[in-house]
Amino acid sequence: MKIVFASLEKLDFRNTLENVSLIESVEQLKNATNEDTTYVLAESEEYLKIVGDSKNAVYIPFTELTADYQRLGWHVYFDLENYPFYQKVKEMVEKDDKPKGVLRFRRMVNQYENNSILTGDLYVLSSLLGKAQGIQVKKTDQSVIPTHTIILMDFGEGTMAHIEYTVAEQERIEFEWSGIKTIIEFDSDQMRPIQRGSQPPLPLAYSVDAILASAQKVDQELVNQMNYFSKLINGGDHL
Repeated sequence: MKIVFASLEKLDFRNTLENVSLIESVEQLKNATNEDTTYVLAESEEYLKIVGDSKNAVYIPFTELTADYQRLGWHVYFDLENYPFYQKVKEMVEKDDKPKGVLRFRRMVNQYENNSILTGDLYVLSSLLGKAQGIQVKKTDQSVIPTHTIILMDFGEGTMAHIEYTVAEQERIEFEWSGIKTIIEFDSDQMRPIQRGSQPPLPLAYSVDAILASAQKVDQELVNQMNYFSKLINGGDHL
């Protein structure tokens, strides 16, 4: 049986191939026994404790990652990796054996939890472009809103990433890849449907199918890399 923890407002349940059931109470969770169903729950410490000792396949967002889940054999997923726009970008960039170009990534969020969102983004982008040879981190005063974090990553042979992270009162992702043969641009603010009703999926929503396809089992290497990026961000220079 598969159990997926997620931010429900981020999920797009349309056209999902999996047999999905949304769990809305502890009682429903305790009675969930269908092996062919993927149960989806809102992120909750109470729910996590209930399934903690089970032998089910459990999927959690990277923001909930701790070393304990390595022992449990759980799976972790990253929201950036699951967005439809990023899946298309990844497919195009990976056509080259070693991607060469300049990446500009800007993200605005309305929450800030121990830099965890930025940590996950750095992991995903590094997985796409390779191991960085040099990283510089600079931050504004984190007590003053909006706060800014700027990261420069040098992957060698002319491949670089310029990442800007802003905590404000809205959510937005801008992505630009300038490769040797390919230029890709994305701005979530320019792709939101204006009218209500039957509309394409919002660009900042993803499916349960995408979570199951991209999630990876928690191991020590993953924990080490996440810890590395977390310490790197927390130790950045102030602007």
